[in-house]
Amino acid sequence: MAQESASVQPEPVTPELAYARALYDSATVESQQLYNGPQYYIYDSKSEEHQFFLSEEWKTGDVFYDGQLFSEVPLLYDIFKDQLAVRYTRGVGSVALQTEKIRSFTLAGHTFVRIIAGQPEAYGLRTGFYDVLYEGKTRLLSRRVKERLQHITDTKIVIQFPPRDVFYLLKDGQYRAVHSKASVLSLLEDQKKPLKKYSRQNKLSFRENREEAIKALATHYDQLTQP
Repeated sequence: MAQESASVQPEPVTPELAYARALYDSATVESQQLYNGPQYYIYDSKSEEHQFFLSEEWKTGDVFYDGQLFSEVPLLYDIFKDQLAVRYTRGVGSVALQTEKIRSFTLAGHTFVRIIAGQPEAYGLRTGFYDVLYEGKTRLLSRRVKERLQHITDTKIVIQFPPRDVFYLLKDGQYRAVHSKASVLSLLEDQKKPLKKYSRQNKLSFRENREEAIKALATHYDQLTQP
């Protein structure tokens, strides 16, 4: 009678093996296609203000790039140039990612998606990165913008980057810019009265926090119109 062949047992994952695999992953991460762009230089580093989203410090985030998700990598989002940079996790230097290869990225709790003008789902928008503030039937996006201003004070060149956020609501398949309570209520006019009441009861202030006020009205609109 033929002897039955013994089944091959998988190699146990010892602490030593796990450590070796971690070292391998760390050694190869920098060679992936994420780091194949031109070097990114931080310009105007001595200016009073900075050109980045929220902070001029590198923050850990995720980026879907060239068909692959890269998690927990150091990122900087240059709002003025609408450009995302990644820093080497080991060593010195940073890379400007190729914008057309970026589908989305997350940074400081915000999710940015790249929208291309001319596509059906982008009606009313220009090509660029947009911060997804609310994902519902109405969908709220923000285009983070910074201008570069230069002036001379006491023979010293002063450079500033004042921020300007533009908000877009998706309604009936089209994005429209909104900036005030009146513009939001005009766009969502089929629920204008209950939205005005909701805004008054919750003391929504467009002057103090426009972003949260628009988001609150968009969220409540979807609640009012849900089937």
